[in-house]
Amino acid sequence: MSKNLPPPPPWISPLHAGIVLACLIAVVMAATFQHYVILDRAPELRFFFVPSFVGIFFGLLLITVRRAVVVNRRYGRALAERNEYIETLNSELEDRVAARTKELSIKHEQLLQAQRLEIVGQLVGGVAHDVNNLLMVIRGNVDLLKGSDADSTLIKDIVDAIERGKRLANSLLATAGRSRASSSLPVDELVSELAGLLKRAFGASYTIDLEHSGDSAPSVECGRVEQILLNLLVNARDAQPDGGHIVVRTATSDTGRVVIEVEDEGPGVPPEIEDRIFETFFTTKPEGKGSGLGLSTVRLLVSEVGGTVALVSTPNGACFPVELPTAAVDEQETLLSHDRT
Repeated sequence: MSKNLPPPPPWISPLHAGIVLACLIAVVMAATFQHYVILDRAPELRFFFVPSFVGIFFGLLLITVRRAVVVNRRYGRALAERNEYIETLNSELEDRVAARTKELSIKHEQLLQAQRLEIVGQLVGGVAHDVNNLLMVIRGNVDLLKGSDADSTLIKDIVDAIERGKRLANSLLATAGRSRASSSLPVDELVSELAGLLKRAFGASYTIDLEHSGDSAPSVECGRVEQILLNLLVNARDAQPDGGHIVVRTATSDTGRVVIEVEDEGPGVPPEIEDRIFETFFTTKPEGKGSGLGLSTVRLLVSEVGGTVALVSTPNGACFPVELPTAAVDEQETLLSHDRT
């Protein structure tokens, strides 16, 4: 620390010599003047010894005082600069600690989220296996009904629902990491089939309108897209408990990706919870009415294939635009990731 402090001023300098000389002359002249006044005669040589020592003493005393003042001033300035530097370091350290604490907090939240998703994946895998077993029993009984006089239209609807359930179960298994669903259909056809099934399930108080872009519809992975659409449509229905209007749009983006939008006419999402709407187990529904897994499942399914999902909310309703790769791109990326592993 002493190496960085300013050096004290030197003892010997022209200014200090001038101070000593001035004091010497002043004291000697004062003593000589008093000698003339008191004794009325010129002083002898030995008379000047004492005044000379007194003048030199006062000169050195003045030099010492001046040097002390300069040293104190320099050291005070250096100390102030050192304190300012320490305060700056403390401020930077506090900022770094705050940033590091925030980073650790974010990573902790991400870890908790990953653990929740892992638990959900395990639950989904078990449920999907049980659903597949139930569907196999139902399908066997439906095959037995085909030879009877039962209504063929109802049987066809049941068979279609079973096949769709199998695709959803396979998609659930794929989400849980236990298998991969590979069947694909044109997105317009897939959306139309699912919307027709849900129109009857939702009841007459709900209308589902489809708006297709008119271009050649690219193919998408059936199980994944059906599960995404099912969750978004159920969410749109729950946003309008007394009935309402739902619009499903399909298009192709400039990058060749599939764009699907589900829009409702509900009250929208309050701005203070928009950032949490896709969190696992987060729900605004009363206890026992919602699990908080619908939209988080959508986000998980979309992110697994490198897609995006967003929320556009207004007081007149909410819209969820989803962008997904086509089935061909999805299969190619899956193969590449499998080769890398």
